[in-house]
Amino acid sequence: MNAPPPRVEALPVSLKAGWAVGALGVAILLNGIGALSLFYMVSILGIEPAIAGGLIFATKILDMLIDPAIGMASDRTRSRFGRRRPWLFVGALLSALSFLAFFAPPAGLDTPALLTLWAAGALVAYTLGYSLFNVPYMAMPAEMTDSYHERSSIHAWRIVFVSLGGFLAAAMAPVLLEALGKGERSSYATVGVIGGTLILATTMATVLLTGRARSIDRGPAVVGIAGELGALWANKYFLRLISVKLAQLIGVFATQAAMIFFLVNALKLDLSILGAFGAAMTVSTIATAPLLVRFSKRYGKREAYIVAGSAYILYSLSWLLASPGEPVWALVLRGLVVGVAAGGNVILAMSMLTDIIEWDARRTGVRREGVYAAVYSFVENGAAAFGPLVIGFALSLAGFEKGNVAAAVTPRVEQALLLGMVYIPVAMGALAIVLLLGYRLTEAQLRGDAARQVEKSA
Repeated sequence: MNAPPPRVEALPVSLKAGWAVGALGVAILLNGIGALSLFYMVSILGIEPAIAGGLIFATKILDMLIDPAIGMASDRTRSRFGRRRPWLFVGALLSALSFLAFFAPPAGLDTPALLTLWAAGALVAYTLGYSLFNVPYMAMPAEMTDSYHERSSIHAWRIVFVSLGGFLAAAMAPVLLEALGKGERSSYATVGVIGGTLILATTMATVLLTGRARSIDRGPAVVGIAGELGALWANKYFLRLISVKLAQLIGVFATQAAMIFFLVNALKLDLSILGAFGAAMTVSTIATAPLLVRFSKRYGKREAYIVAGSAYILYSLSWLLASPGEPVWALVLRGLVVGVAAGGNVILAMSMLTDIIEWDARRTGVRREGVYAAVYSFVENGAAAFGPLVIGFALSLAGFEKGNVAAAVTPRVEQALLLGMVYIPVAMGALAIVLLLGYRLTEAQLRGDAARQVEKSA
């Protein structure tokens, strides 16, 4: 057996920040499409809600199909730029172009049929760009450091940029749309230009700034995708964590699909209110991230994750109390609560994933970070497909008026929106916590595995 690679514990701040800055672009891409796409296609482009939801669903299914192949390919890549960075470069370019294309269709496209075809093509490009960048990107931390707690630190840096990107895409973009005219196609084209530029700048920054990151040889090859997926299937810790994330993300993406409809049509609020909500969420996420890391060091990652998951359930339940003319302070309070949940869900889930990858590598001698990241992304995309599909069909069945940003909300439409804002996220959040209680991988177990590996190689 080959000797294990030299251990890396603490990482320089410049490297952690250089890797993490790419998350800003990914967050703009993901949140911009996730938060605005259904509303934009239905109320601006005039596409039937069920068709719009079906388009998003179909492209997410495509994403699920290609993620494992991209993960395996990045694991097996050998180049002077490392295993991951060539993929990041191509993904960065395609991600930026697809965001621009989706929100800025040519002026000559003026019928729902043509706009539907354009939106479908742009969403396919977005799907490819996102996977090409994000799958190898999320594989990198597991090979950058061997430290159990340094992995949490890496993802604490990432959550800062995720929060800023989410704030720009899901909060400030709606503020800009309100100022420019939320019913005008040209307003969305402006968002596409600004967002695409930021996506390109930040994702390319990560390509350039991670040249010093450790890259580990894959080790013994496992032939075929069946062997790779079989190894993941045998990893009980991974199956547990991925089940938690699936349940949790189904709720998150259902809320994301319904959010703008709920605020604009049910609560009669301007999109600019998302600026206050997003600012509160961003400040809360960044401020509580180091506290959650400290809490996880003292009490455990699982316990800190449960705290974050509970905060999301409370946030979702609070929408039952919302009514037209909702005061700003109530939205700010919700933003503060969900900020705790968002930070914990990102930092702790990803830190636990890198622990699981390390545990598997020590047992099998094979580095398969890309495959793990791909399956993790596969589950994310499955959940992301579910939200717009269900909410789109629910709105169609409820008789929601397309092509009208001020469409009236009947009792049936209100219940369709509450499905995404409350019912699904609360049920799925509770299931996630129940599943999380069975997670057992600890720092002591990983240290014991590391000691045994050193003994074998001696």
